[in-house]
Amino acid sequence: MSHIEQKLFEMAKAVRKNAFAPISKFQVGAAVYTKNGNFYAGCNVESATMTQTTHAEMNAIDTAVAAGDKEITKILIITHSKSPAFPCALCRQKIAEFSRNATVIATTSSGKSKTSTIKKLYPESFLLKNISK
Repeated sequence: MSHIEQKLFEMAKAVRKNAFAPISKFQVGAAVYTKNGNFYAGCNVESATMTQTTHAEMNAIDTAVAAGDKEITKILIITHSKSPAFPCALCRQKIAEFSRNATVIATTSSGKSKTSTIKKLYPESFLLKNISK
């Protein structure tokens, strides 16, 4: 694991502890690394209506965007599941919108990991260019 990936892992692991998942009990932490060399983290926050639930990946990306970073190069997701869990379709869409070249690392709290790219995980994403006139 590279220095950047190690830092992403530590950040995602730490923020995962703050996840609010009273319904699913599935706590997720995520951390992104941007083209500008910055790191941001986020966790899932469930809502009783579930429609307002924020996924960890979205939370981390939104935090980066709020800070002015709009291009991610790596994202690491950590769960407590037995095997690494890649992002859901909603999160894949969000990742694709902020980088078609991002590396996606799915890890478990025990250290198992799988790596892919957003292009492989979500090859036909709907992007802003699809709606521009």
